[in-house]
Amino acid sequence: MNIMNQSKTTKKIFVPLLIAALLSTLLIGYTSSARAEEAPVLPTFDIPALSAEHKASALPNVIVVATGGTLAGQVRGKDPTNFQNYAAGTYKIADMVAELPKHKTADVSTFQFGNKGSGGYTMKELYDLSLAVDAALEIYDSAVVTTGTDTMEEIAYFLDLTVQSEKPVVVTGAMRPWDAIGTDGPANLYQAIKVAGSNKTKWYGTVVMLNDVIHAAREVTKSNAHRMDTFETPMFGALGYVDDPAVRIYRMNARALKAGDADWKSPFNLKTISKDSLPKVEIVYSYQEAGGGAIRASVEDGAKGIVTAGTGAAGISSKMSTARAAAIKDHGVTFVSTTRTGSGTITGGSDGIIAGDNLNPQHARIMLMLSLAFSNDFKTVKGWFETVGTQDIAVDVAETPTTPTTPGENSGGSGGAVNSGEVTIGAGSSGTLGLDDSVTVSIPAGATKEQMKLSITKLTGTGGIVDSTSQLLSPLFEILKSVPDNFIVPATLTFKFDKVLIKEGKKASVFYYDETKKQWIEMGGTVSGNTITVKTDHFTKFAVFAVDEIGASFTDVSGHWAEAAIQKAVAAGIVKGYVDGTFKPNNTVTRAEFSVMLMGALKAEGVGETLAFADQASIAAWAKDAVAQAVKAGIISGYPDDTFRPSANILRMEMVSMIAKGSKLTLDPDAITSFADNKDIPAWAMSAVKAVSDKGIIQGRTGNVFAPKATASRADAITVIMNMLESK
Repeated sequence: MNIMNQSKTTKKIFVPLLIAALLSTLLIGYTSSARAEEAPVLPTFDIPALSAEHKASALPNVIVVATGGTLAGQVRGKDPTNFQNYAAGTYKIADMVAELPKHKTADVSTFQFGNKGSGGYTMKELYDLSLAVDAALEIYDSAVVTTGTDTMEEIAYFLDLTVQSEKPVVVTGAMRPWDAIGTDGPANLYQAIKVAGSNKTKWYGTVVMLNDVIHAAREVTKSNAHRMDTFETPMFGALGYVDDPAVRIYRMNARALKAGDADWKSPFNLKTISKDSLPKVEIVYSYQEAGGGAIRASVEDGAKGIVTAGTGAAGISSKMSTARAAAIKDHGVTFVSTTRTGSGTITGGSDGIIAGDNLNPQHARIMLMLSLAFSNDFKTVKGWFETVGTQDIAVDVAETPTTPTTPGENSGGSGGAVNSGEVTIGAGSSGTLGLDDSVTVSIPAGATKEQMKLSITKLTGTGGIVDSTSQLLSPLFEILKSVPDNFIVPATLTFKFDKVLIKEGKKASVFYYDETKKQWIEMGGTVSGNTITVKTDHFTKFAVFAVDEIGASFTDVSGHWAEAAIQKAVAAGIVKGYVDGTFKPNNTVTRAEFSVMLMGALKAEGVGETLAFADQASIAAWAKDAVAQAVKAGIISGYPDDTFRPSANILRMEMVSMIAKGSKLTLDPDAITSFADNKDIPAWAMSAVKAVSDKGIIQGRTGNVFAPKATASRADAITVIMNMLESK
């Protein structure tokens, strides 16, 4: 297989504390005496448990996570007419909630995260805030986050991009302090709790609610320094309103349309990175005859990314343009183009420059910061801006069914050819759904703990997602389920394909479409006559394509430094290319992907170790066997917090540690390498780096640096694996 790539509880959530004693726990590929110096130290939060009263109540549980701001402000001199002269972040949220009328629609608890103005929070503190919200949502049905309004839109968008729970998150605040006459604070707080408790914004991501108006975090902006109706959503308008007594939602955002889909979550899971990974990203404003000094100064100050707030359709001055080009060429800075006008879509872009779509500069900065924290690959970052950042709505229109069918529970469709079908499968039950003989989906018993609605749609045409050079052997199918999590036990998919279309040297292979990367990912499959069968733990779009049977002639590896190794690896069946004829050698490799590559190269056989990672449900079906085999072989042991983090990009030091163990190399505990950045190589990885480099399996980069914390590309991974095999 190829990898291209809720319920109430009485317990408090306590995010695992990584104390010094745990630093001796093994990381992936660590030696027995290694220290887990690179594992992110996750913050802890004393989230209050549900009270006995709330547990017995039928009302939803809402927790208010408070950070301060004007909402918690106290007027100066005890003068209630001091609308603009006050001390932000003075009152405690528990006292403020206690002053409200008893809520009619929710049971309310509070957690005081901080108490200061919104502009006083660092990005590292927002990292902690996001994790605190996720921790609270493991207990509570929804959360309200109170902040100051000055940077509320940035804080809300940060939460929107990073909170992993699908439960409602509602951000609110106030334009007048709590104890001023005519204050909007109590009403905003009460109404925000109403929105959160309604559950109507579940799957919407983070929303902002002030002045009885509900906005999407991605699109909202503060438009006035003083007025209470300051928050607006240019171009798109509000999501809905809070009326007495109803919460009314009048439109869906793109995230809500992905409810239950595997790609609903953004790729920015903060539990997989350290807060120190958040890079410096600045905003530079363009104006008449603007100079390039701001860009040069930002670069000198260590900025890894810069957002330009351009005139009109993102235009910048010639001097700024010159400075931008130099920053890209000489320092590898990534730029995002936005407009200072307040609304409008920006398109285009080029090497080092990404179009910011309709994100305003401050939103684009948050998006760029998180993207660069998770990847230093420009194409990956650009891809995230075009998907996660853009949030465009794509709708595939299916053909009108000639014989509509809605099969009964735990049964398959029958009769004539159909183009859509649906079945409801009970919690823990098995079930089958098919469309004539084109495709059959079999759900085994125990695949999910929830009742699930399963649907199949045969799509019309290719929807613009199949390259003209790719050879389709079957229609495109969209297979969906109503529950969000991956299957506990993989489902089986069987597709019928056209054998006549397969030419000599080709074979049939099943692919799924990655909605985030906008790529077809090969799954392989077992062929029997004119059908092919695969297993999967998630649903999306699927199709059968013709692929090269042995070897490959890729359109993007000719002249590449790793061309020879890639061709050998493909011929050996260790890795494959993409359906569009490319290999994408510069794409980064995840920990799961590398595990599959390595164990395939080592020709691992037999049943692996029973996986016990805290995040094992996140390990895709195609990778579970390889990961289990690697654990059994002692190549993988996981992180100190008992996670494996399959979707995290593998680092060069991690890759080398796995290679050393897979090769059974003798490791010198006192090893010192000759690399110029030897001091940057952690003690747990030093002996592996020394042994693997001495064997010629891996080499340093330009300037004789090893770059231990750099990510590995597909070309890097294949090269070290092939070098490992040849060194035996």
